[in-house]
Amino acid sequence: MKTVKLYDRDHYLREFEAEVVAVDACGVELDGTAFYAEAGGQAGDSGALNGLRVVDTRVVSDRIVHVMEDSPGLRPGDSVVGVIDWDRRYRIMRLHTASHIMEYFLWRRFGFMKRTGSYVDDKKDRADYLHDGRLEPEKLKAVEVDTNGFLAEGHPVKIEVDDEGMRHWSCGPVEMLCAGAHVRNTCEVGAVKLKRRNPGRGEERVETSLAE
Repeated sequence: MKTVKLYDRDHYLREFEAEVVAVDACGVELDGTAFYAEAGGQAGDSGALNGLRVVDTRVVSDRIVHVMEDSPGLRPGDSVVGVIDWDRRYRIMRLHTASHIMEYFLWRRFGFMKRTGSYVDDKKDRADYLHDGRLEPEKLKAVEVDTNGFLAEGHPVKIEVDDEGMRHWSCGPVEMLCAGAHVRNTCEVGAVKLKRRNPGRGEERVETSLAE
């Protein structure tokens, strides 16, 4: 039985009730969860099950597994109350939304660059692109200004699921496939700041972090 992804229905769900399906060396599997399991470049959630610390949430052999800090003492059939580490999750949601907007303006300023990898947690979003040379600081600063201006305008974020179960993310002129967690409106993000890194030859990295 696959775990029901409660976070797909509501990215703002912070607390839920569920039943334990399995407990093993990997962690605890539930019949439903609001904990986002690391996937698609978004970090897994942390929090608690019945007050016991969940340090990470991962997909293991197609199972959503809650990695516990200590032995949970739970058995299949037990009922649990799950609580998301909301401050951490909300920061991830804000940064994930900002990263899509940033990329839109990055391509407008620099032209299309193929993204080779990305990862977002509660500290920052890191996006790597194929690019010869260095991203010019002045143009990257203009991307930051463009991004913050758009975020401040308060654009709604929409997520629609097609007949094949693919999740389509859109916000104003920005559209893409994305299964991650996001805020409902860009005004929730606040301002961001951008930094250039060089992960290796022929690639450039843009790091997006919250300006607060």
